Amino acid sequence: MPSPYTQDLFTAMHRDGRIRPRVYYLEMAAPDTRWGNVPLAEYERVLPGFWLPFLAGRVHFNRGAIRAIAADRPDVVVVGGYMTFTTQVVMRWLHKKRIPWIFWGEMPGMRQRHGFGAALRSIAQRPVSRWPNGIAAIGSRAAAAYRQMTHARCPVANIPYCCDMKPFFDIRRERREDSADLRFLYCGQLIYRKGVDLLVEAFCESARFFPGIVLTLVGDGPLRGDLESQIPASLRNRIRFAGFRPVADLPRFFAETDVFVLPSRHDGWGVVVNQAIAAGLPVICSDAVGAGADLVADGVNGRVIPAGSCPGLISAIRSFCNQPSRTLEFGVCSRNRAMEWTPGRVVDQWHELCELALAQIDSRRRTVGVPPEAVLERRAAPVG
Repeated sequence: MPSPYTQDLFTAMHRDGRIRPRVYYLEMAAPDTRWGNVPLAEYERVLPGFWLPFLAGRVHFNRGAIRAIAADRPDVVVVGGYMTFTTQVVMRWLHKKRIPWIFWGEMPGMRQRHGFGAALRSIAQRPVSRWPNGIAAIGSRAAAAYRQMTHARCPVANIPYCCDMKPFFDIRRERREDSADLRFLYCGQLIYRKGVDLLVEAFCESARFFPGIVLTLVGDGPLRGDLESQIPASLRNRIRFAGFRPVADLPRFFAETDVFVLPSRHDGWGVVVNQAIAAGLPVICSDAVGAGADLVADGVNGRVIPAGSCPGLISAIRSFCNQPSRTLEFGVCSRNRAMEWTPGRVVDQWHELCELALAQIDSRRRTVGVPPEAVLERRAAPVG
């Protein structure tokens, strides 16, 4: 579906010009998100279809997907996700028609499945393990997992999610010498998977020793009522629930913050970490956050704690409270890292992977006697 980070990527591709994107979404918005009906670019379209709940997830059925791809006559097709009917049909059709394609996915197996669910996931992963001409893995952990899963000839690139970070780069930070008013920020859904219940517990415990620190929670979700009841009356004025905010409003909250926290029990990536480091913030995240492996170095620009560990979270919060001046030092390191993950650099990575996928196809064609001039003519076509 359209999301701020995928749309930022496609916008960057379109402006760059080396890749001409044509994007088909399976749905406009998911039930558990608040992005809403966002404007679509001329190259974006939502396929007609529906979804059904299945194994704590949703399976999409979209008619016309193959027809749309065939009409576009693309050089390379990118397929996102494998646990849905539409993408399974598309991957099999691409293989049958020998159309170059790249799989694009987060780390596999984030949800623990057993029995029937595990067997079904194994079947769903077969096209990804056998047929793609390239894999765009979202983060280094995902890249490592897909290298073990797929065949040796398939190039696997670590291409994380990206977003427009200019509004966050524009934020100016000041050195903090006193923990009396140190400000912590969480941004995301208020759900169990994100570990926000652990954050509230850890903050309440830390606030007993540091009476001036405050926490802002940006986002909404089914846990909000439980979280509010979890907070002692004496601390309710120090934990602020800001509710859901559109992406355009987020820089203001990051500008008013000293430390960003994402304690997810599991998270395929976590684009808010991109935003936090661009804003020049130190980051506390769990080792189950995909973005943490690539964007956060423990003791350099943040703290990485064991997933699900409230004591680890308390220790990380207190480490900044005890040395508030380090927030600026860590923040400078964060911003330096952010410079490496701009949409422009990610477009470079996508272009390189598309070229590798096409080169792999060209090599196979040469082995079966395709005339060299036909190969050159094909390679000269824009990648889209």
